[in-house]
Amino acid sequence: MIRALALLLLTAEPTQASPDAPAQPAAQPAPFGPAHPPPLACAPAPAPPTKRKTGRGLLIAGSVLTGVGALGRVGLEVFWTTTAGLKPGEPFGRWSLANIAFLTNWNSVMFFGPGLGLLTAGAHRRGRDDAARGRPLDLTRRHKLGVGLLSGGLGLFVLSRALLLPLSRACDTNACFYGAMESTFWVSAGATFVGATQLAYTRGARRGANINLVPSLGRGFAGLAAAGAF
Repeated sequence: MIRALALLLLTAEPTQASPDAPAQPAAQPAPFGPAHPPPLACAPAPAPPTKRKTGRGLLIAGSVLTGVGALGRVGLEVFWTTTAGLKPGEPFGRWSLANIAFLTNWNSVMFFGPGLGLLTAGAHRRGRDDAARGRPLDLTRRHKLGVGLLSGGLGLFVLSRALLLPLSRACDTNACFYGAMESTFWVSAGATFVGATQLAYTRGARRGANINLVPSLGRGFAGLAAAGAF
């Protein structure tokens, strides 16, 4: 009885692994599955759409400044005939040449000059954008028209201002002097503005003619890409 109980106790003791026994392989991690989903890769943010430069803002700003300058010029003419009391048939006062030059040039420098610059910049961008979109353009006619009007407008303005002093001596009445001065100003200004914007549009269109819009697809974005000479 005692011998049977001792055998039972010996068989119940845990067996120890022999130091010479091979090591058991480590447990492998479970493959990806419903319980263990793979990590998600962050998709790149879509590229923001590029804003087209059509020159609309520049054209609007230039038109506003030019309009203010035109209203100022008309207001100056009204001032001469009303507040100043200049009569068309009265003799022209040559002593007022300095005041006339200051008032007219101030209005031109403040409004007409910046307005012309903005209009030509806007026309350049508009021509470039129209050419890039593939719109039909008659650049040869526009170029010839621009060269003719700009040359004639600048030539008339320079000539009329250079002859302002001789004109004041040749004219005996206010109607003669102010009529010649204002008519040459409006004609030369109109021709200069139109000619300059036409030339700027032509130059921009010729640069934009080498730009093509092609579809562009990539990871996380889709749109149009501009390719060509910039």
